[in-house]
Amino acid sequence: MRIIAISNQKGGCGKTTTAINLAAAMAERNKKSLLIDLDPQAHATFGLGIKRVNVENSTYALFINKDNKIKDIRELISNADRNLDIVPSHIILSTVEHELKDKDNGILILFKALMYADINYDYVFIDCPPNLGFLTFNALRAANDIIIPVETSAFSIMGVSKIMSMIELIKLKLHHSPSIKGLVTLYDPLTEFSQRMLNKIKNIFKDNIYKTIIYYDTALKEAQEKLVTIIRLDLRSDASRDYLNLADEIINQEKEKVPDSLYNELQKILYSNVYSKEKSFNFYAPDAKEVYVVGDFNDWKINDECSLKKLDSGVWEKTFYLVPGRYRYKFVVDGLYFMDPENTHKEPDPYGNSDSIFEI
Repeated sequence: MRIIAISNQKGGCGKTTTAINLAAAMAERNKKSLLIDLDPQAHATFGLGIKRVNVENSTYALFINKDNKIKDIRELISNADRNLDIVPSHIILSTVEHELKDKDNGILILFKALMYADINYDYVFIDCPPNLGFLTFNALRAANDIIIPVETSAFSIMGVSKIMSMIELIKLKLHHSPSIKGLVTLYDPLTEFSQRMLNKIKNIFKDNIYKTIIYYDTALKEAQEKLVTIIRLDLRSDASRDYLNLADEIINQEKEKVPDSLYNELQKILYSNVYSKEKSFNFYAPDAKEVYVVGDFNDWKINDECSLKKLDSGVWEKTFYLVPGRYRYKFVVDGLYFMDPENTHKEPDPYGNSDSIFEI
């Protein structure tokens, strides 16, 4: 399950339009998709034709609930179309930041809700509010990937540096490094100004920008008026073509990773029983509620299989049987990533942080 946040603090840049129509394009490509509306304005919710939402069935319930436990996100999901579901929003979500300002690890609520969720989607899209507050921080922490929609205007470009700074803060403080890509939206190829802005956007993002460009198309406004996706309104429109192309580009990026993954899985199946060796992980955290270990050996996935067991001494432990090789890894303690304090062997990762290393 790939979690993609769509964020830019600049309003009117095609953020919600992209969230709705990219999710719909994925559904059209037979990819089961979930859209989480994290914007109190609830435009993504309205855009999928949902006009009335009860507070207890909205994203607000993810953050505020009576028993103070992690909400089962399955209880909040509504079907919007074939292969497309949504967790709708409500205006009261705007009060969450004030209500949770003193809550420990409040920025990990969405991350934990998705981590524990027994759901089966190919893609989860998060429509962020047009600001850099508490809800956006939750979305960026939960996401594997971040799409920054940028219209060809000076103000939209100015907003990029602020969200990039916020992502850097997440990397430093939470040891979480999502991939980041820009997406050019509302592009008018007939104006010299748009072309000049396009060149500036490409210079900012360099290689981290989608080849697909979302061109300006009045059909998108018509779809908004009728509270349907562009895919549902007119599959043959230019805008539908653009969002289907974007979906294909994202899917193809995922396919490029498959050969190595398949090789690793085959290697485990064929050789683990004969050549595997025992590797134990230990982490001292007496006050922690949960500890996981993730790394190359489990594709960095957090699940029950990598959960450590707590001993009376306050040490958490877990034993794996691994094929001989060299592995990167980290511990995840109550949603925060840590290197192994007992292991001095480390190497920098591609995002400016470091991973612990071991060989067996």
